[in-house]
Amino acid sequence: MDPVTVLSASLAHPEAIVAAAGRARVPVSVAAALAELESGGRNVFGNDVGGVFSSPGAPDVEVTPERVAELRRRVADGERSNGVGPAQITWPPLFDRADAEGLDLADPEDNMTLGLSLLRDSARGDFSVAGLERAGTLYNAGTLAGGVTDYGRRLAAAAAAWERRLTARG
Repeated sequence: MDPVTVLSASLAHPEAIVAAAGRARVPVSVAAALAELESGGRNVFGNDVGGVFSSPGAPDVEVTPERVAELRRRVADGERSNGVGPAQITWPPLFDRADAEGLDLADPEDNMTLGLSLLRDSARGDFSVAGLERAGTLYNAGTLAGGVTDYGRRLAAAAAAWERRLTARG
């Protein structure tokens, strides 16, 4: 079965996830794991407490170019950032990196491409369990100072589960 079909059973924007995996040079299983953990592949803002467009307990706020521009303005004015899109890009310097790389954070494929490139760089190309645990920790916590986090372990486990689904004979 093709990867888009496998992903479509559980994730939003499966075509964008598969295309971003190719662009970022990461296995589709890793891309699916990141999308699953961060947003289910949905192109929405996160629910970081106090974050711009955060909507705990309410319907998620869909990402649009206009809302991304507004989030960036408001964060520059001192408000708290929030995750953006399927990869939940949150740290403001990454907004500038997206611009420099010609990526539109409101576009699911571009958003996932940036997130997956960050993950690939943190993994240093090592997509083993240990490499993904490390990379996931850096992606979510920004540091390894406290060791591998639960998020890193969950990312590695999700990637293994997606690999099994993607390679199962259908």
